[in-house]
This record gives sequence, structure tokens and C-alpha cells, in this order.
Amino acid sequence: MANNAGAGTEPVTNTPPRNSGLPADLKSTPHAVGSAVVSEHIDTLGVEVSDVRPWIGRDVKNFEQCEADKMLKQLLEMCTDPSQSLPPSQELALLDTSLEAVLHLCNGSGVAQKIKQHLIKFCDVEGEKHSGFVQAANTALVALEKVNVPGIPAFNDDEETNILFHVNDPAIISQTHQGKKSAREPDIVVVSYKSAADIIPEGKSKHVYQSACKKPTKDHENFQWMQVRTTFEFKRPKKCLPHPPSTYHKDYVVPTVLYMDYTKDMNASAQPTDSTPATGPAQTSYNKSNELQNIPERLRSNKRGTDHLDSNEPPNIKRSKQDEERQSRQEEEKKKKEPKKHHPVVQNGLYVAEMFAAHIARQHVISFIVNNDIIYLWWFDRQHTIQCTGINFIQDLPRFVVLLFIMQRMGYEQWGLHPLFESKPGYEGEIIVEYEEDKDNRDKKGQDKKKSKKKRVDLTVDLKLDKRTTHFGLHGRATTVFPVKSKALSALPQRSHFRNQSTEFVAKLFWPEEARPSEPEILEEVYKVANEDPDVLGHVPEMVWFHKFEGTSTAIIRKALGIDDTGSRVLYIIVFRKLDPITTLSGKEFLLAWWEVVKCHRALWKRGVHHRDVSPNNLMGYRLGGRFIGVLNDFDLSSTKRFLSSIKDTPKGFERTGTVPFMSLHLLVPEAIADQVEHLYYHDAESFIWVLTWVCLRYENGKLLKKNRPLDEWLTVDALGCHKKKTSFMARLRSMRPTPSHQKNFDVAMQCLAVVHRYTAPFASVPGDEEEVFNTWLQNHVPKDTIQATSCLASRVGILVVEAACL
Repeated sequence: MANNAGAGTEPVTNTPPRNSGLPADLKSTPHAVGSAVVSEHIDTLGVEVSDVRPWIGRDVKNFEQCEADKMLKQLLEMCTDPSQSLPPSQELALLDTSLEAVLHLCNGSGVAQKIKQHLIKFCDVEGEKHSGFVQAANTALVALEKVNVPGIPAFNDDEETNILFHVNDPAIISQTHQGKKSAREPDIVVVSYKSAADIIPEGKSKHVYQSACKKPTKDHENFQWMQVRTTFEFKRPKKCLPHPPSTYHKDYVVPTVLYMDYTKDMNASAQPTDSTPATGPAQTSYNKSNELQNIPERLRSNKRGTDHLDSNEPPNIKRSKQDEERQSRQEEEKKKKEPKKHHPVVQNGLYVAEMFAAHIARQHVISFIVNNDIIYLWWFDRQHTIQCTGINFIQDLPRFVVLLFIMQRMGYEQWGLHPLFESKPGYEGEIIVEYEEDKDNRDKKGQDKKKSKKKRVDLTVDLKLDKRTTHFGLHGRATTVFPVKSKALSALPQRSHFRNQSTEFVAKLFWPEEARPSEPEILEEVYKVANEDPDVLGHVPEMVWFHKFEGTSTAIIRKALGIDDTGSRVLYIIVFRKLDPITTLSGKEFLLAWWEVVKCHRALWKRGVHHRDVSPNNLMGYRLGGRFIGVLNDFDLSSTKRFLSSIKDTPKGFERTGTVPFMSLHLLVPEAIADQVEHLYYHDAESFIWVLTWVCLRYENGKLLKKNRPLDEWLTVDALGCHKKKTSFMARLRSMRPTPSHQKNFDVAMQCLAVVHRYTAPFASVPGDEEEVFNTWLQNHVPKDTIQATSCLASRVGILVVEAACL
């Protein structure tokens, strides 16, 4: 890369601490649990979007707590006009001022009475809960158009930005993720006035507000997730609810249940409410003892506990095996016929994942769950989830109206859309990234003097869903890969040690942890090794440009709310020269590319660059003179000795990283989950063997099998469960049948797996010498012609690079 000044120079800080109390179902990275393990490559891993809900459940069961008023204050501050600086006293009183400004819409005649009538309808008629709620909300929104609060921008009468509530259920909102289609039915959606008008059938009167409170018919167009600002998911255990009071005041009405809860096991009864959820370092301890005891059982779970007896048979009477099998079959048939029901917290999480996926760089999503007459506001970003104490919108109408006021005055950025990538929802076209490049100069006295130089990079993006790798999930790196064009980047000279001649670029937009060394920093270390080692030369990705988006840190809102921000994430973009997946290869060509990546990884490890996330998605390549060159890709979870040695008291490789199905068996045990096992070379060597095995059994002529695909179950279990699955696999290895295009490659995998099996015995110990591991685990089983071919290529590429450098 000619110039990497986009991110500036950042001080190196500590990596996350080990022994952080993470749960046993930890997935992927120390701070990427739940949906992060399967969301980035749904097509490659073979996981249907509908089957991601267990991982979404793991994401939403852990949340930070926040008082409703504290969040309302923060959201009001987010809406303030930057050009109107408020005195500190007015900033502190912003919520109180807003409550005062909307009080006339809650008390008295006129609009206040209409809102109350709609709320009474909601309280009394269970079947009309959506209609009454939408009518109350939209009536308030129309009246709020004339309300002004100092510092908050006035209402913008624009059909694109003006929002309204709309009944959606039973209409389906669909979206495609890497060839997999999802279908959701949110109860109520918040959309722009224009979006609501557009779905009304042609030729019918466009009374938008009247249409919004009715269920969509077959004649209506369906909304798209791109149009949805937020969703409201309803749960109504009570048929009738207390009516609104005669008069409202500004005091917060404390709800009976402060927070909604979601237990880990949906099949079991609710866990004790005084327990603290197991989370990562970013989670602070709290006590929910008095807040969750009154959650109705119907809300806690839609299923019976596993210990419940479905028959009237006494528990001490033994049933025959035939009876048990018959009942098991009946239960399975019953499950197939019953509609799928999800806990509202999980359902809400699925909608949030859809909203995140619909936008290339959505920074956060604010969503809502309504349980009886209480609204729970949920804040989702790539760090973790924040849930606010409930607002009783019947008994505490002023706060609900202030919430509506905030939603009405929120711009695209406040809704979480990045102002650069999406100045409006669905924007496609040229993006100009402006940043300052710091140049060190000397003044006349010889003193260091920094001079700032303005730089611009043009990016033309194409965000059609079939042309980009979407991310379906809530937390973690949330990597989105998409094609990009750039005149400025195309004009940059290519570094001499890169041989990829592709003129196409791809952009990687992702949320790494701020505490870790950045991927651009690590790649610069990689390139230093590439200049000196032929096994690395040409086998690493070419970073053309990168940029860190200041002001996107997930720590910002947590600091404002007084929540621990450990594990915060920030948005990065890296533009690479395009690579192709190694899984598109088969036969000798695949094995040769795989071996090139193994050698590159080994050479980097010896020089102190430890990749630690070997998976099929990180083995890529490009063609040079008709020959496919293997590339070790994705270094954002890597560690380097140089960075670690400069940090005092930092963990030296004890953080558990990797993608579970391809991790070493030694890292899928309780000790490793507790960060008590150091990540060593043989762990990555074993990962290469699992990747080879995986591809041989699941890909035919470069394509993922569509049916009868083995090993899918490795993706549906936690770390300990995956250990059990892989151990069982080893026991029946001889019965496994590779695809025809990978028959000979599987012979290599079998020999490698035999060594892995030998060293997983109870009393076996892995050799401490890394070179011995490389030889006995990998190289000794690779055909000699493959080894010779990679050696010849390394020499040839080295000569080409030297010649280019001389020119």
C-alpha cells in the first residue's frame, strides 16, 4: 500500500484480560459470542437464517441495565442541534423541560382525550391491541409537530424523515442473506410517511394514518427492512389493563417489573432472579431479585420444563421401551405441527439482526418490547445490549410522549445510520472519505512540528444484497464485505512484494475491539516478514487503504450512561485487492493452495505473528499466470510478539480465539474455556487439518453440497458440545466418505487426523518443538510433488519481486 494514513497513529493498549468470567458456550472470540460465530458466512457454514435464533438467544440473555430517565436524557442530547449550544443548566433540565412541554397533550380536552380513548381501547380490547396503540402513538406524533423544546430542532415536514407507527402483523418482511431467505412478522413497525404511503394499493384513497392502524391486506405491498426504523414486539398475558388516570404528572411511575428477562434454557423454567448473568468483561454485576419475580410465566417461556410429565402416569412407574418410543414419536409429530413460538426478547433480537443486516454500516438499533402496558427500550450495538427500565405508557403517558417526541426529531444518524455511507436509507453511489494525514516536519529551530494534510478517497459502492456478504447478527466484529471502486485507490502504485494483478477491490467494514492492535498495524508487521521470507511473499492479502471512523466507538454512550465500556468497539474500513475463496478449488489445485497457506502461516508464526483463527473463510487466493496462489487472510484476531512485548502484564496468548468447528480439541475443554490454556502453534496446525477435512467432506468441484452434507451439527453446539461431536467423528472416521473431487485430498486428511487422534489420548503429550509438530502433523503426509511445487513457486516469486525492486 502506498499510503495508510487514514487511521492515524494510535497508541497500543492492552488486549482483553483473561479469566474474564465468560460463559461456557463461548464462541469465536473473547468478545464475540452468540450469533457472531455463524453470522458472517451463512452460506459457507451451511446454517439457515431461521436456525440462527439459538445464537441470537445467547446474545440477548446478557444485557446491561439502565434507568429509563437516564436513557431518555441521553437520547434527547443526541437530538440537540449542534449549532444551538445550551447552557449547562438547560442541558441538565432537558428531560424535565420536555416533560413540561408535552404535558398538555396528556391532560385536558382535545388531543389529550383522543389519545386517552385510544389507550382505553388498547386496555379493554385484547384483539385490537395493535390498532389502539398505533392510533394513540400517531395521534400524539401529529400533535407533537407543533411542540418545541429549546435546543431540539423543530419538526421537519418531510415525507422521508417524518415517521409514523404502522401495524404490520401478519405481513411478512423478507430479506436475503448470502442466498438464504428470512421471513419475519413484526407486530408494529416505525417507518417514514413516504414508505407508509407507498405500500397502499394503487387506486385506493391514500389516507395514510387510517391505513397505518389496520392490518395490511393482500393488496398492500410489504415493507422492506431497509425502510424500517424500528419495531415494537407485543406480549399481552393480561386481557384487561388498568385505565389511564384522570391527571398525569411528571414523576416517573415505577413499573411492577423493571426489566424483562430471558433465561438461557427456553425448555426449562425461569432461573432464580437473584442470579447474575454470565457475560464478558464488559458486563457489570447487578441484582435482579425484586425486579423479575413478577414476570408472568407465559412471558418467561412458551414451553414446558423438561421435567414436566405429559401423561398422568406416576413418575415411579416404569414404562416399556415401546411406549417411550411411541410417545417420543408423538411428541415429535406434535412439534412439527405446532407453530414456532419465540420468546419476545429473542423475537425482538431477530428483528434487530434484520435491521442491522439491511444497512451496510448501521451503528446501533433502538427497539422496543411491549409487555402488557409497559414498554421496554433496548439499545443494541456491536458491543452488547442495554435494556432500560420499563415505561408504563398508560400510567406514565408523559414519558411515552417524550419518547415519541425523540423518535420524531431523530435524524438518520440518531437512528444509527452512518452519515457517510447512508445519508438516507438505501443510498448507493459515490462516497467521499475525508481525513487528515499527519506529516512530521522540522521547524527552523529543529523542533518537531506536525503538519496536517487533508486527503480524500472516493469509494463507489454497490450494496445489492446478491453482491455483498451480509452479516446477520447482533454483536461482535459484524464484518461486511462488498465490492468497491475507487479512482484514487486505483491510481496508487502497487507495492513491489504484491503479485495479485486483479484490478477489482473489496471493502471490509467491521467493528474490532478498540483494545486490540488494529488489523492494519498487524498487516504492516506481516509485510515486513513478506519482504524477507519467500513462504510469506505473495501469500498474504494486499491492503490498499484503511480508515478508522472516529466518533463511532461503542464506549461513547456507555460513558454517558455510566456503564462499563470495557470491550468497546469502533468502526474500521479496509480496502483490499480482491481474493477468491480456496473452497472454489478441488483436487491437486486445492491441496497445493492449502499447503501454501500452511507454509505461510508457519513462517509468520516463527517470526512472532500468530494468526490464531484458521478457518475455511480465511483461506483465500488469486490467480497469477493461470496458477492459483493461496493466501492466509483476516488478521484482525492475530497477535504479534512486538505489540505484546511492549505491553506490561498483558496475556501472552491465553485469550481463546478461533472459530469453534475448526479449533483444536485441546481448546474445546473447560480449562481452555476458562483461559487457562495458552494458544500454541500445534493448535493452529490442528485447525488446518480440520479445515482440510471439512472441505473434503462438504465441497464438490468447488461448490458447497446442498443436501446430505456432513458435519452441520458442529455448528449447532457450544464449545464442549463441539468437542464431543469431533471426538465421536474421530471414532467413526473410516466410515466417512469424501466427495469425488477431494478423494485424494481426504487421504492426506486421514493421515493427519491419525496424528491428532494419537495426541488426544488421556496420557499423551504434544511435542514441545514446533518444527517437529509441523513435520509430524502436516508436512510428512503431504505428497512430495505438492511440496516441490510450492518450493519452486516460492523461488520464482522471490526472483520476480527482486527484479521488480531493482526496476
